[in-house]
Amino acid sequence: MLIKILYNFLIIPILYFVLSFVSIFNKKLRKSVQVRSNIIENLNKNKINLNPYSVTVMFHCSSMGEYKQILPIVKSLNDSRPSNEYNIVLSIYSPSAYEHINKNNPSFNLITYTPFDFYFETKKFINTINPGIVLISKHDVWPNFIWELKKRDVPIYLINGLFADDTKMDKWYAKFFFKSLFSNLTGIITINEKHRQRFYNIFPYPDKIYVYGDTRYDAVVYESKSLEKIINLDSLEERDKVFIAGSSWPTGEKYIIKSWIKIRKKYEDAFLVIVPHEIGADHIYKLESMCQKNNLRTLVFTEMTGKEKLSDFDVIIIDKIGLLARIYRYGKIAYVGGGFSKNGLHSVLEPAVYGLPVVFGPHLDKSPEAQEMNLLNCGIIFNDDKELYNIINSLWSDKKLYQKISELSSEYIRDHSGATDKIVRIIQDETNKPKLDKKSSITEEEFERLLRDNK
Repeated sequence: MLIKILYNFLIIPILYFVLSFVSIFNKKLRKSVQVRSNIIENLNKNKINLNPYSVTVMFHCSSMGEYKQILPIVKSLNDSRPSNEYNIVLSIYSPSAYEHINKNNPSFNLITYTPFDFYFETKKFINTINPGIVLISKHDVWPNFIWELKKRDVPIYLINGLFADDTKMDKWYAKFFFKSLFSNLTGIITINEKHRQRFYNIFPYPDKIYVYGDTRYDAVVYESKSLEKIINLDSLEERDKVFIAGSSWPTGEKYIIKSWIKIRKKYEDAFLVIVPHEIGADHIYKLESMCQKNNLRTLVFTEMTGKEKLSDFDVIIIDKIGLLARIYRYGKIAYVGGGFSKNGLHSVLEPAVYGLPVVFGPHLDKSPEAQEMNLLNCGIIFNDDKELYNIINSLWSDKKLYQKISELSSEYIRDHSGATDKIVRIIQDETNKPKLDKKSSITEEEFERLLRDNK
């Protein structure tokens, strides 16, 4: 109760004040505040989509990455159960992710923003949705949300649980709070034994921590089968030597283009696709100029008419977001950006699902998947353009070597898949349990009255 009072009367007001003040100068934060002004009103309009006789399974995601991770679970639920047995609700925090999600996706009965974690707002939110089980993807555990669900005896699972090395949850000044908060969870489904041991510091219930793996592997398999092709790039499927530079940053792009000059001299049919992380006009112009200065015939994706012959070009620059996962299917080797800075490597799983050998820069600290692939020899580190040239040349000049590494990439994804089925079984078990009525304790009522009087 002391923690609840401190959180609601001290921490939340301070956080909201700081957020509101900073949002004056930050467009992204300002939008985050604005979109939450009428969440309950919108929910009341759209709850007609929820069948009152069905169990509601609610997924909460912070952003687009976490959203993609739940898609195979949602698909499995929809495929394995009779029609209308579940209401499937998606709650999402990030405005940019919300905007990019298809609101008419038939896999979901309802898609909504997550409200700020004010006590009464959260209570109204849960009252309206009335979830039978809640699954939080990866992180984003909000205290009032958790406390209110626990009071209603709703099962709460953290799935794809990741206890990052730089987190503060197990530090002496935060451990008491997070240990108290996490004790309300029904269970934690984490990705490996290392994270299980770390979660044990704040959730000392070994029988409630499950090492099931990461649904990201299932997600890339699901995505690779469900994404549509890109018509203007279909002719690349006929080529044997296509290099995809995905989520590239300037340092990596410099090495790629330098190496590509030599690659083109040796392999006349080689083709380069650059998908930069930043697609601003200035960056696209610099990339285009760099290619043209080195006599590389360049085409920009949004300038394509559909009548071009890709055989007339050496490089295509993709200046449109949301296409990278679909583009990897056309590659034979993939570069993944972010490895030349300490910001973190981007997803190496998206190209690996197509059986591509993957190359990247040397900074792998934040990518355990890249570290594992490197140990398996299907993820290869390079430090400059000379090393990159040697890697590409070795793979394309030795078919047996290429085939071996390609198979290792495919096996890596296959061996790590399967978390989805285990999570679906937990959902089915929990939603089949009989529920007992549970009255609120006097302390909760007193707490609520205290909040109301001081609202």
